Amino acid sequence: MSILLPATPEPGSATPSYIDYGGILRPFLGGSDQKLNRLGNRFACDFTMPPMLLAETGRIWVSRLVQARQTGAIMEWPQPGFETGSPGLPTVRGSGAGGTNLPLKSVSAGYTIVEGQFLSVIHGGRRYLHMANADATADSTGKVSVSISPMLRFTPTDGDVVEIARPMIEGFVEGNEQPWDLDTARTTGLSFRIREAA
Repeated sequence: MSILLPATPEPGSATPSYIDYGGILRPFLGGSDQKLNRLGNRFACDFTMPPMLLAETGRIWVSRLVQARQTGAIMEWPQPGFETGSPGLPTVRGSGAGGTNLPLKSVSAGYTIVEGQFLSVIHGGRRYLHMANADATADSTGKVSVSISPMLRFTPTDGDVVEIARPMIEGFVEGNEQPWDLDTARTTGLSFRIREAA
């Protein structure tokens, strides 16, 4: 079971990235290039934490990261300066959605999911992170269909929880070791990368 990393302090800096397993087919005789899209595209993020007092928050952060290296980590996806507002209690509407369309229900009436906004879907006990491709506004019954990237790499089930207020990335902490800096001010500094596993 993945370890939920502490919500505070917030990262000092973050570098999100999009991992694309597709490719461009370039004919060797000069024909048109073609983009080959494959299922499995996902997100990753490099986090750098601000200095934390070792005896307090730093100790807990080191402990959680060491645990997360064995089982996986969950951390809030950075959207600095963006207020998500009150999206309600969104869940997946119906079963069997696929491709880049995600139908939702139980969204606050009139709530608009804006282009570039992130959301995570909890399916089978695992989170999958997605980004809205265009604005989409919930109707008076709380229903809305969202165009997303990347394509769904699982089959959503009716009632799967969708995290819009605080989208999360879940995956493995990459690398073969987890170092942390200690200084004479008794603070610790941490840097790590989380990459979606599924």
